[in-house]
Amino acid sequence: WRRLSYMPLLETEPQLQNPFVNLTVANPPTLGRKVRRVIVGVTLLPVRLGLTVANLLLGLCLARLATVGLTAADFDALEGQPLAVWRQNIFSPIVGMMRFQLLLLGFWRIRIKGRCASREDAPLIICNHVSGLVEGLFMAKYPKLAEAEYAATLLLGPMMKATMAIFVDRSDPQSRENSKRALFRRCTESRWPQTVVFPEGCCTNGTAVVQFKMGAFSPGCPVQPVLFRYPNNVDDPSFTFPLGSNEYLLNLLLSVSNNMEVEFLPVYVPSDQEARNPQKYAANVQQYMANALGVPTTKHAAEDVALCIAAKKLKMPIEAGIVQWQAISETLTGVKVKDAKVLMQQFSKIDKAGTGLIDFPTFAKAMCSKVRSGSIDFATAPALGGGSDKEAQAAAVESVLSEEELRSIFDLLDLDSTGSINFQEYLCGVAVLNGHGPEDQETSIKWVFDSLAKDRLHFTKEQLDVLLHRAMPSLDSSQLDDLFSEADSDADGLVSREEFIAFAKRHREDLGPNAS
Repeated sequence: WRRLSYMPLLETEPQLQNPFVNLTVANPPTLGRKVRRVIVGVTLLPVRLGLTVANLLLGLCLARLATVGLTAADFDALEGQPLAVWRQNIFSPIVGMMRFQLLLLGFWRIRIKGRCASREDAPLIICNHVSGLVEGLFMAKYPKLAEAEYAATLLLGPMMKATMAIFVDRSDPQSRENSKRALFRRCTESRWPQTVVFPEGCCTNGTAVVQFKMGAFSPGCPVQPVLFRYPNNVDDPSFTFPLGSNEYLLNLLLSVSNNMEVEFLPVYVPSDQEARNPQKYAANVQQYMANALGVPTTKHAAEDVALCIAAKKLKMPIEAGIVQWQAISETLTGVKVKDAKVLMQQFSKIDKAGTGLIDFPTFAKAMCSKVRSGSIDFATAPALGGGSDKEAQAAAVESVLSEEELRSIFDLLDLDSTGSINFQEYLCGVAVLNGHGPEDQETSIKWVFDSLAKDRLHFTKEQLDVLLHRAMPSLDSSQLDDLFSEADSDADGLVSREEFIAFAKRHREDLGPNAS
């Protein structure tokens, strides 16, 4: 119960299917699929490729003609203006051309349910994201909130600029803030067409609706949810792992046919409470869309995809990066993706086999070697052997921490009690010890106490003396006596968990940042 009091509450329901893996590619190809792809490759593929090149080149020419003479300032999401009517007329054939492109990708027939609301009723259109290019082509007429990297692409960049898309660099806080302001502008100025947002921020395989980003819900305006379904497909058309861009496109071109349904749900009008609380608004729309799709919502987020990419680069299983980022970030304050990537590099160096798991012998051996190499993690916390000198830290860990104590630390990290630590557990443990828990300082102190107390409810004087001497080697016996008396506030000869927390807070400078 102590562990759950300060570690993230990750999903305890039966394990959900990985939402970021392509369901076709993840399974061994059948003989029928191989034969089918060979037949399509020698018949339809050459025709599709030729027509695709011609179609996209013509679309590129029209997009550039529609934006000829415009400067970067004209495309600025905060200062730019909607395209003039004559420019819109030049662009309009591209919408039909993109529908033809969907045909070339195997989408012979697209079933549409419901109707698109007017701009006055819903200035923003909210879509789930499964097959990134496909949904973008279907919504070709609308400006979109899109990753800044798309602006520089040869084909999609000019076409998206011609719709006055809003480009955002997620790694730049100012860019994210500007995108929110731009969406607010699109909602409040009636001159703008409806803007499409994919609030998941990444593609999934459609088995769940992952966490929504709040940007589209910050203006507090009504939105129209739009659902994309891909029923009864022989091949999974999702743009998910392990597919790269070229493999994804080829996967679509080699399909005989693909099925897609598009459903325009009724406009979602936020309540006053939702309009004031974008987080609540986003969560409610996420649940509304998941219910309509008949799939669950999860605490996975786009950051999980970034960590999966990092895991792949480190030659670890991509599943190692799936940590349910939203659940972690809700509980462990201040944890950033860049910090998680650094910890993943540390984890991969310990996990030399590249399995995505660390067992106890590997963990115990790595405790000292990580300190000696200069890495910063829970093994170097001053409360576990403090001091600024790395050799002294390593000697303290080697000489003072017994196998039993190391096992206690390992068991606290092993949240699911499987006998091994995965990256999710490693990330949570390091973040908690470094003060990223719900109560920051207190959370890390609880972790230290539970690691060293080994299920006892208190420290004896001898045990506290050892701990204090690790952090402050210069203390003499009389000073240790005085500190114990201070910590033992009820004078019962023992230091309870609560007494230790209060004592560590008062002496946070002496014990070191990670201990206090």
